[in-house]
Amino acid sequence: MTRYLVLDGGLATELIGMGYNDISNDPLWSSRLTKTHPDAVKQAHTRFLEAGSDVIETNSYQASVEGFRTHLGTTPEEALGLIAQSVRLAQESRDEFWTKCDKLNCGRQRPLVAGSVGPYGAALHDGSEYSGNYVDRLTIEALMAWHRPRIKALVDAGVDLLAFETIPMTHFFIVGSYGLAQTTYQSPC
Repeated sequence: MTRYLVLDGGLATELIGMGYNDISNDPLWSSRLTKTHPDAVKQAHTRFLEAGSDVIETNSYQASVEGFRTHLGTTPEEALGLIAQSVRLAQESRDEFWTKCDKLNCGRQRPLVAGSVGPYGAALHDGSEYSGNYVDRLTIEALMAWHRPRIKALVDAGVDLLAFETIPMTHFFIVGSYGLAQTTYQSPC
């Protein structure tokens, strides 16, 4: 039997639809709301779950240590804490939904939380996440060093899986693979 999973839609699009229009031109995009409006992030996750999503993604696509330091004035530790917070918000939404669903005997599998890992270009806020124009300016080692803390924060916070998004070129896939291998991730299998 073939089994399909439904992934949530665009989290930022949902948040804009909920009235958070100011994130459209924000260099942190929707990740700013993890700090400023965490209840809105949870509400968006819940909407996706209620619409039938089997997998919801954390609000971390545009999240980075440098981005949070520059645009929110956080320390590196606080920035990593916000990335972990994006996992907790998704988990809380999922767990609250699942408690209701279980009581109603809704007959579906417990939803999963995917850690959203956007490319380096997303943090540049110049559209280069689609073109990969930044790759020639950075070594693979530098990209790995930039991604590794983000991936580790997501894994350590307990995501069920990682979603490497908007892969403009093979460099990002390589970085994601090696970055994951160098975290403290332990396979449940």
